[in-house]
Amino acid sequence: MASIESNLFYFLLRLINKKKFLQLQFAFGKFDFYNSKEPPPETYQACKGHQRLYKGRKVFTLSPISTPSSRHVFYIHGGAYVQNFVKQHWKFLARLVEQTHCTVTAADYPLAPQNTYRDAFDMMAPLYDETIRTAGADNFIVMGDSAGGGFALALAQKAKLEGLQQPRRLILLSPWLDISLTNPDIRAIDRADPFLGIPGLRKAGAAYAADAGLTHYMVSPLYGPLEGLAEISVFVGSRDILVADARKLCRQASQQGIAINYREYPDMVHVWMLLNFRESKQAQKEIFELVRRP
Repeated sequence: MASIESNLFYFLLRLINKKKFLQLQFAFGKFDFYNSKEPPPETYQACKGHQRLYKGRKVFTLSPISTPSSRHVFYIHGGAYVQNFVKQHWKFLARLVEQTHCTVTAADYPLAPQNTYRDAFDMMAPLYDETIRTAGADNFIVMGDSAGGGFALALAQKAKLEGLQQPRRLILLSPWLDISLTNPDIRAIDRADPFLGIPGLRKAGAAYAADAGLTHYMVSPLYGPLEGLAEISVFVGSRDILVADARKLCRQASQQGIAINYREYPDMVHVWMLLNFRESKQAQKEIFELVRRP
């Protein structure tokens, strides 16, 4: 049974009609309503921070106040490829650093509609390669939420196809795996999802994909290779339209004899694991253990 906090949050999302927010952002041409482009001051109560410019964009490094572990997390934020970091990202990353003593690299990558997937990969692919070389592949974990989860998988697929190093593991949180949203199972789940709206997501996906087909693996990694990738873990909720493609990813992997560590939480909404419910804390415990695991 879902916790009281998560149920209250669910009804709040219904009350404010959160599903329409992305459509409204496109209607008004504003995508920074909730952005927190840099770590807020409270982040530095839990960890140390450093920022630098890379290809003209900010890259943030968060590290533990005490002795760091060897683990390095390359984190890719979500936001339908049109929104920047929000405060929940920084709170989650601060807890991640505090609990695991890992170091986190998190980049302000180019966003649609001003930019496309090509611009995002032009920055993130070389940054990935530079960071994995510095941290060492055995200590390197790629993690992302929502659009960032899809980006994380696509980045690993690109690295595989180009003969570059794979990370130790991939951790995908409510990942957006197919921007076409053509999975027929989505419609039934849509009625239970109070967070994500199909029309707004389709606008965002098309803006990000630009001249690429909607099923190109770099924008929809559900259509990319799975063989030879790092260990994949997926965390997703049953009240999230993106769960349809997360389940499909697992089926495809199973058909190829590839094991995925799949964790579907009943009655949870999109990116609930970044929040502070009972279920969020349980998911965070599992995620942090994956980061610590040899």
